Amino acid sequence: MKIGLVPISAKPYHAGHHYLIEAASAKNDKVIVYASTSDRKRKGEFPICGDTMRVIWQDEILKLMPENVEVVFGGSPVRKVYETIGDACDDLSTLDSFTVYSDVVDTKMNYSIQNRKKYMEPLWSDNRVSFAAEIMPESFIRGSGAPDIRAEDVRRHLKNKDFLSFSSCMPTKLNSYACWSRLLKSSN
Repeated sequence: MKIGLVPISAKPYHAGHHYLIEAASAKNDKVIVYASTSDRKRKGEFPICGDTMRVIWQDEILKLMPENVEVVFGGSPVRKVYETIGDACDDLSTLDSFTVYSDVVDTKMNYSIQNRKKYMEPLWSDNRVSFAAEIMPESFIRGSGAPDIRAEDVRRHLKNKDFLSFSSCMPTKLNSYACWSRLLKSSN
């Protein structure tokens, strides 16, 4: 089975995250999205409450998920990728292969060759672990193949109470106003 793994913090969820999920869904039998539920509170930034994001996921975002996508909440999304592949390395009776979906920068930062050899063997050496941003980098560069959206921009739109800019960063079928309202309400 071909399995796509999509680790996202999603503070908040935006069209770039949705792009990764749709790309994974189109190329794999099954997709697992690992979504963080921790709070993101940094000085000078709009705070994003993990519990609020989980409600938004349940009420709004899950409606957009393709049929072959499962969303797993909690923990470190990148760590969950390592754990999933590590567990598969322990059970070599499976013939599953894994492709990790993140942008070019995140892939390079979170999945060093050293860590792949340490935590993804023997599947890494058997070419059963791959990274979409390395296979087709042009498709996973923000502003080139992928939407040019960064979570820090979306948080800035929230902080500035700029709904039009915020909604332009959201997936087209998402109820942007419902997400906007919940995020603003939770920040008070």
